Amino acid sequence: MDKAELIEKLEDIEWEDFEVKEAKAQIPKSAWETVSAFSNTAGGWLVFGIAKKGKTYNILGVSNPEKIEQDFTTTLRSGAKFNKKIDVRSKKYNFTGKDVLAFYIPQKSAKEKPVYFNTPKNTFIRTGSGDQRATREEIDSFFRTSSF
Repeated sequence: MDKAELIEKLEDIEWEDFEVKEAKAQIPKSAWETVSAFSNTAGGWLVFGIAKKGKTYNILGVSNPEKIEQDFTTTLRSGAKFNKKIDVRSKKYNFTGKDVLAFYIPQKSAKEKPVYFNTPKNTFIRTGSGDQRATREEIDSFFRTSSF
């Protein structure tokens, strides 16, 4: 996603493949739910440094973009927090002196699902503009379609 595509998304609404988080000084805890949801559904962009109020987006920026980017990508690629390693792509944008970070979280293949953090109960799916905890039936379905 280039800067023009990001601006276009900000003129629309959050949906299945796009989520913003304030993340001014640290990674928000709700980011892990979105990573799980994007990985288990169709993938998507997770953007840090933007607040959403109703249907309006406000660019706040992140205070230490290099640290947040390193902490986030290291966590996803380490395999320590999530049951699968997440190969994330990251981009940095600047809007009038405010840094915004965007991360593309790819969808995992059927055999790599479900993707969860800390415990299987933290398995999420993306439905419309939100992250929803997967039901027991959905989690079981992931395991039935996976080859272990």
